[in-house]
Amino acid sequence: MAADFDALPFPEELSPEEREALQALLQREPALARALRHWEALQAYLRERVEAAVPDRRLLVFYALVRSGREALLTPEERAELEAARPALEQALQALPGLETVAEDIAAACADFEEAWAAHFPSEQRRMRPAAERRSRPLHRRPTYRWMVRLALSGVVLALVGILWWQQTGQRVEWAVADGVVEVRTLADGSTVRLVGPAVLRYAVRFDRRVQLEGQAFLEVQPDTRPFVVETPEAVVTVLGTRFGVRSVDGQTEVVLVEGRVALNGRGRTEAPVVLTPGQRSLVAAGQAPEPPASVRVPEALRWTGLHIFDGMPLGEIVRYLSDFYGVSITVDASLADEPIVGTFAQDQPLSEILQALAATLGARVEQLPDGYRLVSLD
Repeated sequence: MAADFDALPFPEELSPEEREALQALLQREPALARALRHWEALQAYLRERVEAAVPDRRLLVFYALVRSGREALLTPEERAELEAARPALEQALQALPGLETVAEDIAAACADFEEAWAAHFPSEQRRMRPAAERRSRPLHRRPTYRWMVRLALSGVVLALVGILWWQQTGQRVEWAVADGVVEVRTLADGSTVRLVGPAVLRYAVRFDRRVQLEGQAFLEVQPDTRPFVVETPEAVVTVLGTRFGVRSVDGQTEVVLVEGRVALNGRGRTEAPVVLTPGQRSLVAAGQAPEPPASVRVPEALRWTGLHIFDGMPLGEIVRYLSDFYGVSITVDASLADEPIVGTFAQDQPLSEILQALAATLGARVEQLPDGYRLVSLD
């Protein structure tokens, strides 16, 4: 993994030796590397939201100063600027409640500054001068109260990322299943996820058709104008409406497509993604581009789902697969062998029920023999 050290606090303080040691540690500890990638993605997401909501961060500082009774610190021009931007700012505060917390932190920073100023410069007059008088002071003198507050507050605004991070995690669903457990859930858009443990799926309470997966899942995505995105530590899978399996295990992601089309790329990769068509599989290793798609036998490639998934396979191939899976002899009339079948069955479903369903689909019947079964045409 090529780490983005800029995502760390104070990256400039890392020496070349420390960077090299950290890179080696990330290569030895995949879980730590995944955590850093998640943090990088979260930072980028929150930065986009903050910049979209409050393009000019000074406005948030102005707002906090006025709210805390320090309006005298603003110049007339700044007051006018705040008043003009007030509707948009109030809308941003409603959309991102964490901004209110940052405004409170700014007010608290002002109070702390006043206390520290009084302690270090007790002989100076602590009442604030009018803005016009402050602007007339020489630049070479000790920085004014207002300038120092602004300098301190520039760091306080950065706390917004941390506050929104906790806010976002508090508004996310984390669905985890233990090893050997299989659970099925229908998401808000009607898509279904079959999670095969050990696995974890995370998504926003206000569902945006974007999920994060660690482990194994089989998804049936409802068509929509919005893409459905599955992120794993190694890959990004983008679909519109489709059925596919995703496994993120041991530092690589495998995608097997049953129906529809998916675009697959490695996390952080900028080249064009690979596109899978039904019956194809691709693998993505951490930090790498996806492998070229390769054809697979879907029922075998997705056996880990706990399902028998038939994607148009001829009946003759299906009965051979079922015969191997259950250890029972199954034969089929030659007139039925080439008939394509699309269907899904649970692996814990009795074999006799599966064969009866297949026979009903084709207008055939099931004969039980001493050593197994035979599908016979009714024609």
